[in-house]
Amino acid sequence: MPREPSDVAGTIQHTNVNPSATEDDIRTLCEECLEYGFDGAMVQACWVPFVREQLAGSDVTVCSAVGFPMGGDRPLSKAMAIRDVVAAGAEEVDVMPNIGFVKSGRFDEVGREMELIVEASGDATCKAMLELGALTDDEAEQIADLAIDAGFDYIKNSSGWGDGGKATVERIEFLSERVDDDTRVKASGGIKSLEDATELLDAGAALLGASSGVEIVSGGVGDGEY
Repeated sequence: MPREPSDVAGTIQHTNVNPSATEDDIRTLCEECLEYGFDGAMVQACWVPFVREQLAGSDVTVCSAVGFPMGGDRPLSKAMAIRDVVAAGAEEVDVMPNIGFVKSGRFDEVGREMELIVEASGDATCKAMLELGALTDDEAEQIADLAIDAGFDYIKNSSGWGDGGKATVERIEFLSERVDDDTRVKASGGIKSLEDATELLDAGAALLGASSGVEIVSGGVGDGEY
């Protein structure tokens, strides 16, 4: 169904997690969030205090990522990083489980790690980056179910980097069909236009992670990396 850009803006977590992003880049990200009414600003953990200051008094959510982009950190390291970034001001944390363990069939360990991640998040909203593009159908089903059982607030098709792949209607529908009343879906990766955003929202996404937020709501086509 057609959607107004202003309605779509409220679902976008405007993203800049580029390793070379400067303070000016992050300031611009925050200014764009305020100007266009985006849901949140997604940044690397080091920028969270700065973003919290820039967005103080607004409704824009401060978001960050942990275990990203590799996912292979030890569970305790992830838990400590989550607690640290939440203490610094992050209201939402996207976390990558150990995808290598998923590919190795070590689902018990992945499940325990997920439970630790959710516990460490406390009152912060926690999202699992499932990297579906790297997984078989069976692996995707198992990791999605583990994330839901662990209590994640959102499950994501991808981090938007590396092997996780792009957000597609098929992947978002797959996740939307599995979630329960306590879990929602975030789409991430390759969302470049209002048409892309609309298709993914219609497929069941509640949030969109994109570095092309301005282009999406301005009727253009983004050329951002994620």
